[in-house]
Amino acid sequence: MKTLTVDLKERSYPVVVGGGALAGAGTLLARLGFQSPPVVVANGTVLRLHGPRLLGALEGAFGPSPVIRIPDGERYKNHQTLAKIYDGLFRARADRRSWVLAFGGGVTGDIAGFAAATFMRGIRFVMAPTTLLAQVDSSIGGKTGINVAQGKNLVGAFHQPSAVIADTAVLATLPGRQLRSGLYEVIKCGAIRSRPLLDYIDRKLPDILNRRPGPLEHIVVAAARIKAEVVALDETEGGPRMILNYGHTIGHAFEAAGGYRRFTHGEAVAWGMIASLAYGRELGVLGAAETAHLVRLIRGAGRLPAIGRLDPDEVWRSLLRDKKFEGGKLRMVFLRALGEGAVLDGVEASSLRRFLERFLAGNGNLE
Repeated sequence: MKTLTVDLKERSYPVVVGGGALAGAGTLLARLGFQSPPVVVANGTVLRLHGPRLLGALEGAFGPSPVIRIPDGERYKNHQTLAKIYDGLFRARADRRSWVLAFGGGVTGDIAGFAAATFMRGIRFVMAPTTLLAQVDSSIGGKTGINVAQGKNLVGAFHQPSAVIADTAVLATLPGRQLRSGLYEVIKCGAIRSRPLLDYIDRKLPDILNRRPGPLEHIVVAAARIKAEVVALDETEGGPRMILNYGHTIGHAFEAAGGYRRFTHGEAVAWGMIASLAYGRELGVLGAAETAHLVRLIRGAGRLPAIGRLDPDEVWRSLLRDKKFEGGKLRMVFLRALGEGAVLDGVEASSLRRFLERFLAGNGNLE
């Protein structure tokens, strides 16, 4: 078991990573000062697979925890599900001293965190992420929110958790597609900040895909540490934290154009990274050999759903709604080298649109 710290001064919090972490959740949270049972927000699948371990640990420390069940999937990260969580909090007689425990993947963490940020003007919450993607990315950093018709995560708040409990043993039950989805986010972390992490994934990819406990815990700790370090530098994404958006600007547009059904979030980010690499080559940002190396690593994690049938106009409309689009220009993250990302201001909209049309027409082929 390893413990990292997200250093935000008086709002710092631990990120506990390791197999069996859920079983010790009650003891850990009691040590952090929690005294009453949380209101647990989770979907039915997570509760069936892993609920007994967590709920048993919480009951041992605090007594029985009320549970709010929500549907799973990006398309359910909306006003209706948020209202269901609020209703559940009121039924549980929650007040300003209550706290929420988000138990599940990124969708659960985002929406439960936003409910906690806004209920009674803000109550505490804890993340217990159960997917690889959530363990290395969305559970850390305090970004919470919901999707609206105009785009993804356009309504939200920064609300830091009080703790993150990442039990890597639960990844044994994760569907293969979801495991690969999280691995793309791990690759992103290496691409922007750690060449050694990329090299480790390259060496250990079969073990990671076969869910060997040691390699899985290694990549979760490495990626979570990168996320924690960047968040500590720039909590509200005013500058350095922008680097974490590598692959996300274009990826979010692909995800939205696919109706949040065609791609998982990680698959969309993988395509976003490939597109950013291709566009970066046109701009002369990264060399051909390093570009080819990273594309090979991304594609080696698994077969990506094709992008060729996406409507370029719909992709562009989704991209225009991105929060980083200002005055007809865009801030995008590119790689100076493998392990070294940089934010480039002033990307011309017309140039990017022409590139995307070519990229989609060629089915994402970099040749």
